[in-house]
Amino acid sequence: MSGLINGSDGAAPAGESASQITPVAPVDEAPVELSTAAKLMQQHALAAQEETLTSEVKNEDATVTGALIAKAEKKAPKQNEGPKVRSLDVSSDEAFPNLGGASSRPTPARASSGWGAGMAPPVANSNGRNGESATTSTGSFTPAVQGSSGQSTIYLLPSQQRPVSELRKTRIELVKDIMRSTGTKIEMQQTSTQTTVFIISGTEASRQRANREIHKEMSAKKTETITIPAIVRPYIIGKAGTKVQELESVTATRIRVPQLQASDGPAPEYDDEDTIDITIEGDEYGVPIAVHKINEIVTERTITVTTRLSDIPGEFYPFIQGPHRKFIEEYETKVQRVQVPDYFYSAKSQPFSPPSGPIVITGEKRAVQELRAEIDLKVAEFRAAFHFVLVPVSRAKHRFFASNRGQLIHQVLATAGCTVILPEGAKADSLIVYGPSDKIPQGYQEVMRASNVYQQEAIDVCKAYLSAPGGPKPLARDITRYLYHTGEFQSLQSEFDLEITAPSGGELHDLNKPCVIHIIGKSVDSVNGVKARILELYSKLTPGHILRFEVEPLHHRLIVGKDGRGVRRITDKFFGHGLLLPEDMGEAEIVLIYDGPSWDPEEISKSLEDLKEHILSLVEAQKFDVVEKIITVQNSFHAKVQGEGSTTLNALNPASVHVHFGAPKARPGGPTAAPSPGDEDKITIRGAKANVDNLAVTIQRFVASIPKDGNIPIVSMKFDYPTHLSAQLIGAKGANVNKLRAELGVEINLKEGQGEIKGIQVAVEAARRKIESQIKEHLDKAVERLRIPQEFHSTIIGSGGNSVRKLETRYGVRIMFPKSGRDKDADGADVPTKQDANEVIVKGGKDGVSEARAEILALLEYEKGKSFTATIPITGRGLEFMFKNASKEIKQLRDDSNVRLDIPLRDAVEKDERVVIKIRGTEDEVENAKTILSKIVKEAEQTTLRTIIVEKKHHGSLIGPGGQTLLEIVVGAGGPNDKQALHRTVRFPDLESDCNEIIVQGNSVVVDRIACAIEKIVEQKKSLITVTVEVAPEKRGLLIGRGGSIRKELEAKFKVTIDIPRQNPGQTNPSPDINITGIAEDVDKAKDHILEMVKELESEIIVIPTHLHHAVADGGQLVRRLQQDFKVSVDHNGQQRPPKPEERGPDPNGSLPLITDNEEDASQRFTWKIVELDTQDGEEGGFPWVIKGRPEQIAKAKAEVAKAVTLAEQQFVGYLVLPDSSKFRLIIGHGGSQVEKIRRDTGCRITVPRSQDVGEPIVMHGSKEGIERAKEIILGLVRNGDSNGRGRRRGNGNGDA
Repeated sequence: MSGLINGSDGAAPAGESASQITPVAPVDEAPVELSTAAKLMQQHALAAQEETLTSEVKNEDATVTGALIAKAEKKAPKQNEGPKVRSLDVSSDEAFPNLGGASSRPTPARASSGWGAGMAPPVANSNGRNGESATTSTGSFTPAVQGSSGQSTIYLLPSQQRPVSELRKTRIELVKDIMRSTGTKIEMQQTSTQTTVFIISGTEASRQRANREIHKEMSAKKTETITIPAIVRPYIIGKAGTKVQELESVTATRIRVPQLQASDGPAPEYDDEDTIDITIEGDEYGVPIAVHKINEIVTERTITVTTRLSDIPGEFYPFIQGPHRKFIEEYETKVQRVQVPDYFYSAKSQPFSPPSGPIVITGEKRAVQELRAEIDLKVAEFRAAFHFVLVPVSRAKHRFFASNRGQLIHQVLATAGCTVILPEGAKADSLIVYGPSDKIPQGYQEVMRASNVYQQEAIDVCKAYLSAPGGPKPLARDITRYLYHTGEFQSLQSEFDLEITAPSGGELHDLNKPCVIHIIGKSVDSVNGVKARILELYSKLTPGHILRFEVEPLHHRLIVGKDGRGVRRITDKFFGHGLLLPEDMGEAEIVLIYDGPSWDPEEISKSLEDLKEHILSLVEAQKFDVVEKIITVQNSFHAKVQGEGSTTLNALNPASVHVHFGAPKARPGGPTAAPSPGDEDKITIRGAKANVDNLAVTIQRFVASIPKDGNIPIVSMKFDYPTHLSAQLIGAKGANVNKLRAELGVEINLKEGQGEIKGIQVAVEAARRKIESQIKEHLDKAVERLRIPQEFHSTIIGSGGNSVRKLETRYGVRIMFPKSGRDKDADGADVPTKQDANEVIVKGGKDGVSEARAEILALLEYEKGKSFTATIPITGRGLEFMFKNASKEIKQLRDDSNVRLDIPLRDAVEKDERVVIKIRGTEDEVENAKTILSKIVKEAEQTTLRTIIVEKKHHGSLIGPGGQTLLEIVVGAGGPNDKQALHRTVRFPDLESDCNEIIVQGNSVVVDRIACAIEKIVEQKKSLITVTVEVAPEKRGLLIGRGGSIRKELEAKFKVTIDIPRQNPGQTNPSPDINITGIAEDVDKAKDHILEMVKELESEIIVIPTHLHHAVADGGQLVRRLQQDFKVSVDHNGQQRPPKPEERGPDPNGSLPLITDNEEDASQRFTWKIVELDTQDGEEGGFPWVIKGRPEQIAKAKAEVAKAVTLAEQQFVGYLVLPDSSKFRLIIGHGGSQVEKIRRDTGCRITVPRSQDVGEPIVMHGSKEGIERAKEIILGLVRNGDSNGRGRRRGNGNGDA
């Protein structure tokens, strides 16, 4: 038979009988090639021994599974045949060769034990077992002998076998277990020399598993320690322990790598000379393989070396880096990497403070050594020639030297050959210039020049709130905190490229100190610009924008929420508001800030109160009763109770009750409380009563358990956990375990289902409880992978992630959507994400995952019902104009329908780039939205923008009185005629601006026409003339009119501008000149017309009976009508108006119309009374009315006055009382139009009460027939109003006609 010993040919060793099998030669010796005759003898011997080899297993009723020893070696015997004999292939060249004799092979060299580039890898056999090479010391393990057809044989020498007492079962039972678990057939035999032989049949993979299990269960245990370079340690462990776990899994060993203790601080950096010992525990088979694989990693990773230069003073580092780190770039052409930490700060100058770390050089050993020698030589030169000098520079400017990775310091180094060192932690107004003695003067000058470049401004923002209730500092403090949290200062720094420093900590909270914002920058304009912006921010947030209230400090966590996003959720819901929780956890005050668009004090106050009520309702729904308890514990034990980093207190205090040691803590900015006797021994506990009581007892019990010597003993606790949860319990890069270590001060080791916790008793027990809780949580966890098309993801996520956050909070799950990008591997190459683009993963508790899954799928089905889509192409330029011109229409479309619009961000699209607007919703909604948006897009695509330069002095003429000229220009060009669209189409600069640009936007044809019209008008304006006309000041009213109406009418009619100087009160001898500006022809026409208007007017006096004056004047209505209709003026020759006669009203004791809920016609429920006036009562004689104007207009006015006198002589008064004053609006009409119509139709004066009081009459003056007719008209209006269903609305206003 031809066999393979670890891949090499071989047979049972000589020296045993044919019925015995002896161990093979050690694997690190040269394998022996058997002759053909020897192979043939071995084949016969094995065939004869087959029954004997299997008898032991068969006698124990071992069940054989898998293939037989070899299909070529063992065939089923035919009926009536004798004992089985292994058949021989007589045609085999191997069994009967033409030439006999054994072939010889050269003996392989032993593996070198050195490291580094010259280290030779371990020599492997040319045909390794199962494709693996093995390198061990002599006799380390006995490999399997592989058969020629699906068979392997293992020999275990007596010295290699595990004692029976250490086996967990008998060998037969172990073999049965291995056969069942691997699906192989295993035949076991023990030779006379106590060598155990295992013949394994099966597939190659199953034989390998069986081989591994046999050695794991029955090989002797072995422990080996190897020494490796310490720098290789991370590569042995691998990322989050993955590599060492892989090695342990493959070799079935336990590999112990020295661990870093929690007290060791950050991971150390090793030199190549440092070594560590690794211990490998396993069996005779696995340990050598593990050793070999570790040596392979060592070989691979020690080709390069790393050297750390720890003895070089930090002040030399900038000179080793070179200006702008130029020397490092040169060094890295010789070696792989050079790390020189920045050195900008030092707490002292003699000597300087040590650097933050050593210089690290990595690369090929010889190159590293040469570079190290070069740096050492430079350092020796530096030591002999370097000095320093102090330079006076304001402390506020120091940060600029170190900002941007010390760019300014490197600039000084490049220019003057000196570095700059800043005094760390000191408040000195000076810098240190350090370098060669001959370079110091130039370095001094460079630092002074650089510092003088920067401009500095300090703003005491308290001055903005000098009149604030409670003093300016609290308000300035809260606004400063708010601006800091919202990133306003950072945004200004980035925008203007300068530094802004706001006070913080005690300086901010100290009410006796100012609140000063420091600004430092290179540009005066940028510093002043930021100053103006900051003052604007503070002036906007007035005391009315702030609301303070108190909430129990321990309830603040209810606002923050378990996930820490509670404040964000609140401010998202109340947009334009800020919420500031106190920085000190013992403070109760919460600050709300309104930063929205409204300036209405009532609206701001209500908005803040609404937010306050919302927060209080959140707290009220979850709050608990807070109690405070003070216990006395000797001060010397406080540190023990707290533990290093509060680790012991965390273990004692699982409920996170608030604990304070010693005297009460002063409030930020407040005075320190006077100490009381025994304060140093107090421990104050605040929280829920049950938690406070429990913690008080726990602390006292813990203190009582502390030994007298004060040394708390360290204990160890071992436990088992589900192996498959190892990764989750350890966490990414050990995050979970490290968190427990930091929180509780314990050492935790988790490995293959077995864990160990070391620490003080209370911390160990707390860690154990937390791990048990995590295990329970992980066992309850479920993962659902939902197939949801990607186009529905954004709907489930919601605006700003609101919808998915609500789902996560409601069901306590985590919902993961696929990432849009790709991950990167170690080499920076793209790696496809593991999550499918149409896959949504839900993780969490089983119940929560199930409920979240149901809701997501229900939402998906709902969305599918409205998943009709449409797209509209648009360019980036069109997108920009669409947002400018149609944002209201788009918002209206969104508000009026449930359609979803996906419009690309305009800032993310180039002007000529084509993108699409996506519309999604129901079929009708999509169709309607597409129609509206298509029209908007078409207009936007046709929109163009044009800038016209026009001198500022012409802008007023282009706009015209009341915007009339501009309206005519735009409408004449085919543009819109509504005011808002007009403003969008043509935009003029602000009045205060010096800008001469007029921007015209719209359809390209319309824009061209508007531009042409503007240019034409401007050309005309350039030829304008101005003419001065003298008009007596007392006659200017004839040119101005009420509200300037006559002047505007003249300007529009003659297309000129009329400048009438304003006459100030008390001014004597005002100028009579008015200016008319326009084209010469138009100016002449306007001038002639104005002179005609102000020509000395004729006047005529009419004398009317004195007692009728007030009836004729009709409360001044008649005079106003004469002025408006006939352009005449009326006065009374300076005489005082006669007293107004008393009118006799209706009987005040008379009945009023009944008001009921009956829907009866309101016009049928009224009171009416007519009173005849005695026209002869009153003062006798006549009263003059002087009418001035043109003769023809005077005649018309006289006729109107005569008509009024006739009407007054036959005067009756009617009093109409309606049951519902809300009907008055029907009588008045829009702008008094209805009551004026009644007056014209009836010749009566109608007065509708101003008040809405019930019982107030409508008063009508006129002839009896006239007022009766007026009454009927009014009642008819009321009837019509009731029939139209509008009678119940309450009106306002009044009419007097």
